[in-house]
Amino acid sequence: MRSGRAAATSGSLRPHRRWLSVAPAVALALFLASPAGTLGASHPRCFGAASRDPLHRCDNAALDTAVTPTPNQALLIPSAPCTPIPSSFVCSFGVSRTKASATIALLGDSHADHWRAGLWPVAQALDWYGISVTHPSCPYSLAELVPSNPSQQACIAWNDAVIQWFAQNPQVTTVFVSDHPGAVERAPGQSEEAALVAGIEAAWAKLPATVKHIVVIRDVPFIEQDTLQCVSSALARHLDAGTTCAFPRSRGLHQDPDVLAAEQLHSPRVQVIDLTQFFCGSRRCYPVIGGVLVYKDYFDHLTYEYATTLGPYLLRAVRGLMKSWH
Repeated sequence: MRSGRAAATSGSLRPHRRWLSVAPAVALALFLASPAGTLGASHPRCFGAASRDPLHRCDNAALDTAVTPTPNQALLIPSAPCTPIPSSFVCSFGVSRTKASATIALLGDSHADHWRAGLWPVAQALDWYGISVTHPSCPYSLAELVPSNPSQQACIAWNDAVIQWFAQNPQVTTVFVSDHPGAVERAPGQSEEAALVAGIEAAWAKLPATVKHIVVIRDVPFIEQDTLQCVSSALARHLDAGTTCAFPRSRGLHQDPDVLAAEQLHSPRVQVIDLTQFFCGSRRCYPVIGGVLVYKDYFDHLTYEYATTLGPYLLRAVRGLMKSWH
């Protein structure tokens, strides 16, 4: 899980923070036993992201004071399941390889990993075999993290291995990428933003020609330091935690270097999916939406439950992009 929220001159990044991990075996057991971890579970009307669907207005007052899962529960629920592929550092999701119409990859750091839950229904609907190529704290970029980041050397090795892996796996035709920006080394006179974008563009250029499509999923808004504590307090007082603990869009919505890189390239190979409307209104962003907790921790990771409810809208966006694919 990513912890590298380093300060930048642009003010778009936050200070580095530490986090507590949960033993994987314990977390997985709780995940499998929890209703929140049940794929295809029945939910009330307007549950989660459905309450913010711009094409179908949906209101359910019964969800106003609901929070599923609670902040304490969310910490114990991992991302969507992923089956390790023997003799490799990747894992698979979606339909089986033998039944798949295409092979896709999810690429990036932990802010890519939390999108796997949303990509599950996309892969199932489109008969895709998905491969998760993610590493905590290591965005897919050739920009080097600052030396003070303990992940610097590990990320350099990881990205080199990723480039080699894609070269050896030409069956991957589409890559979904999302990352959480961190401070990187800069050339003299180069801005933080320019260094981030240059590193991303260089990394994308290393993907083989067999990768026909690079789809950037815009990073999620950043929550405030006390947001989840506020949610717990509102829940205890039977208040609407979504509105009580909402935070300004102007502070939560940051510049995403992946999106900036896509905009600068002007390449038909690179496209962007922006689901900000499922997190924010015109002025505020919400930590609870449709009775579902959006963030599992202070590091802006999506809860499994909310990411899953985003699946149908991610699918809608993907199908829109596919109309231009050849």
